[in-house]
Amino acid sequence: MASSSSPSLSSELSCLVKQHEFEEKYDVFLSFRGGDTRDTFASYLYGALSAKQILTFMDHKLERGDEISPTLRKAIKESKIWVVIFSENFASSTWCLDELVHILECKKINEQGSVMPIFYGIDPSVVRKQEGSYGVAFSAHEKRFKDRMKKVHQWRAALTEASNLCGLDSKNFRPECKLVQRIVDDISLKLPKYLSNEHSYGHLIGIEKKVKEIELLLSTGSKDVHIVGIWGMGGIGKTTLASVVYQRLSYSHFEGCCFLWNVREEYAKYGPNHLRKKLLSELLNDEAILRMDSPFVASPFILNRLRRKKVLIILDDVVSSIQLEALIQGYDRLAPSSRIIVTTRNMQVIKKVADRFYKVDGLSHFESLELFHLHAFGKNSSIMGYDQMLLERVARYANGNPLALKVLGSFLHSKSKEEWEIALNKLKIMPNREIQDVLRISYEGLDDEGIKSTFLDIACLFDQSFTRDQAENMLEASDSFVKLGISVLMDRSLIENGVIKNELRMHDLIQQMGRTIIRDEHREPGNRSRLYDAKDICHVLERAKGAATVECISLNMSTIDRDVKVCHAAFSKMHNLRILQIYTCGRRDDIKFKLYLPQGLDSYLSDKLNYFHWDLYPLKSLPSHFTLENLVELILRGSHLKKLWNHEVQSLPALRRMDLSYSKLLAELPDLSVAPNLESINLESCTSLVQVLSSLQNLQRLTNLNLNGCTKLKDMKEMSKSTGRFLDLEKFGSIKNFLNNIGQQKFSFFKSFVQRFTGNLSLYSSQSHISEIKFPMNLSVLRLSRTVIEALPPSIEYIPGLVLLDLSDCKRLKSLPTNFCNLKSLEEVNLSGCLELDKFPEIFEPMEHLTYLNLRETGIKELPKSIENLVSLQQFNMILCKNSGFRPNSRCNLRKLLLVSLEWCPKLQKLPPLPPALIALCLNNYESQKLLPELCYRLYARFFTSPENISNWRSPLCKYL
Repeated sequence: MASSSSPSLSSELSCLVKQHEFEEKYDVFLSFRGGDTRDTFASYLYGALSAKQILTFMDHKLERGDEISPTLRKAIKESKIWVVIFSENFASSTWCLDELVHILECKKINEQGSVMPIFYGIDPSVVRKQEGSYGVAFSAHEKRFKDRMKKVHQWRAALTEASNLCGLDSKNFRPECKLVQRIVDDISLKLPKYLSNEHSYGHLIGIEKKVKEIELLLSTGSKDVHIVGIWGMGGIGKTTLASVVYQRLSYSHFEGCCFLWNVREEYAKYGPNHLRKKLLSELLNDEAILRMDSPFVASPFILNRLRRKKVLIILDDVVSSIQLEALIQGYDRLAPSSRIIVTTRNMQVIKKVADRFYKVDGLSHFESLELFHLHAFGKNSSIMGYDQMLLERVARYANGNPLALKVLGSFLHSKSKEEWEIALNKLKIMPNREIQDVLRISYEGLDDEGIKSTFLDIACLFDQSFTRDQAENMLEASDSFVKLGISVLMDRSLIENGVIKNELRMHDLIQQMGRTIIRDEHREPGNRSRLYDAKDICHVLERAKGAATVECISLNMSTIDRDVKVCHAAFSKMHNLRILQIYTCGRRDDIKFKLYLPQGLDSYLSDKLNYFHWDLYPLKSLPSHFTLENLVELILRGSHLKKLWNHEVQSLPALRRMDLSYSKLLAELPDLSVAPNLESINLESCTSLVQVLSSLQNLQRLTNLNLNGCTKLKDMKEMSKSTGRFLDLEKFGSIKNFLNNIGQQKFSFFKSFVQRFTGNLSLYSSQSHISEIKFPMNLSVLRLSRTVIEALPPSIEYIPGLVLLDLSDCKRLKSLPTNFCNLKSLEEVNLSGCLELDKFPEIFEPMEHLTYLNLRETGIKELPKSIENLVSLQQFNMILCKNSGFRPNSRCNLRKLLLVSLEWCPKLQKLPPLPPALIALCLNNYESQKLLPELCYRLYARFFTSPENISNWRSPLCKYL
């Protein structure tokens, strides 16, 4: 590990921290006539405000000159509330009058600010009409400023405007201290809304953007009543976010407000009635009215009060819909523009009642570093001496969780670099208890033991992101409600959607929490329910220490640091083992250390085993007497199998998926008719396999068959009529023999078809020509990449559900069937690398689903004019088509075409008008164009060498020369 720190990271973080420090501004500005009130009323008021920690500006200097100072102007501008004390001689001071004019100007700019006129010993009408002492003062001003009467008029208008504002008259308060107290109370009520609107909460890293998003959801300008649910994992910042929103909106937008904090604990301690009464008393500010309330039945009188008061209610950390109903039932019909915010870890709590939802995401990587810096080093401290890798490790461990970053930052504060390294290494084994206690609340809140089991399975079986299908396939046999369980875990924020579509992930801290629960089950790993740590698993397998408590084993072989000799009796005591997963990540050939079975394996494997995955399985067959009746999925990729089993298997009723890919020694398959529910078989690159069809003939439910790279298949006797929606023959080296043998059979599922079209089922395939072969009619994906096929048979049109056709790198393919357009379901066609293909078939009828056509590096010389019938085409590729030089003029009718790639086509001389939706046109190596078309809409081009040929195109051109 490097010892030097990163100056750039240090300076960037220091700058960011300093940005969050803000200059303190005044809460209140006192404007007064010094001679009248400086040593009396104004000083009393200043003292009372200061005693309440209300920062107040009072100019203790005597007024001098005709103009107020820049310092005074700045203080006025930055204050939230302006208190103007009108006294007997206030109007005689031009200084005071200028202050008043400037205050009112600032009020117009800052509409949130407030002017409080105080009429001290003077009647408001005297100020308004400039009578009495004010009239005398203005007579003097008019003489003195006779050349600047505009200024005098400004003063008069300011006095009139200020006196019309709502203020306090000293004659209504006796003794004088009551007036002081009233002013302080009024300011105390008004001030919070100004502070909350101004305050940036910059010290709460990453909060501003989220607060604005919540405020948009609240739609405070709408008259409707909205309930917004804030949802996310523990420690992610839901309560903090709700608190900031409350501080910003409660005083300025609502007439009543209540923040019920930590409902989960308060509800458990004191019950619903306590919280309900607290809610109503704070909203209505009337404790006496609570006697009218009763549980679950709303008081009509209270209900009518609530309907007339715009309120903001925040219910924090609600864990069940029962809690929510107990708090708001009967009182959910609030006044227009009222808002309720509910924070929860459980999406189900808010699904029923909320009309808007906000998922709180973690901090970005740089925000994580910034927050950690704040707590580990303080605002102004340097990180010199701590290398960047240490900071990165903390950020990765917390994975955007603010609570974890704060706890770790505080824990590591003032500790040395060496202590940091020790602490971070320890966290891998022993997570921080404070963080784990917060996260574990979500797990303890699961009220179904099956769902708890599903959570623990996922925490131990998956190291990274996974798909929902993967989890369901692995777990569904042991729990038929696993689909429901995964949904509940997502609602509880224990699982979340990943970055990629259909991907799920478990936050690292939550996974560590789940694994800690397992580790705490027993000190001896072999007595725990699930094994996930490589060192623990190797210990158990080598010494046969596994007990009946073991249900799941998951071993990533890339994490072991030595060869492991598995004891022959390693699994003999694991009577409840249901999932065994020994897998590799990445290339299996790169695995340095392996598991060996020098004495073989005892015949016993748990009869509850439903998921058996062992990459690089070291034995030549499965153990004899291996009970397979509950097995749902069998994965033995890259195994040493020669035969799947050496004994007679009576029944495999539960088996649905089998993957024996890259088992290069596998020479034959057993009769798989004993597994009638098989849906998927993967035999890719089983290069010793010579016979397949006889094993598959009775598999009525088989939908996915992968025979990629099976180069020695010789005799494939009879294929069931339902041999798959998905037949993948890419890299199938002996496809001629495969199709030839299919062609010589009299399949029952082809009989009626052949009687109608050929009269018999005698199909012949020569060594290289297979045009008479009929494919299974239920295919949706047909991959024949890198085969020796020369022509597709016409019968391909009778595969109505074919969606994807891949003939890439079929070097001998010379033609496509003329009835190609009858494949109405086709969405993607890949003919790239078909060097002998020199003609594309006519498209006699519209193909409404085809969006992708790849003709890259083909021998095609021209496209038919009927290409316009590819009405949904979006991507079209003819890169490296060296013989092609013609494009039909009608191609602009392909209205949905977005991307056209025509690079390295040397014979291309001109282009027709291009379609209006086109986003990207990739061109290059055009040296001799004389005429290029006018663009229909816009162009993106790269490596274009003749820009002079595009001068007449309407749209701007991006050139990459």
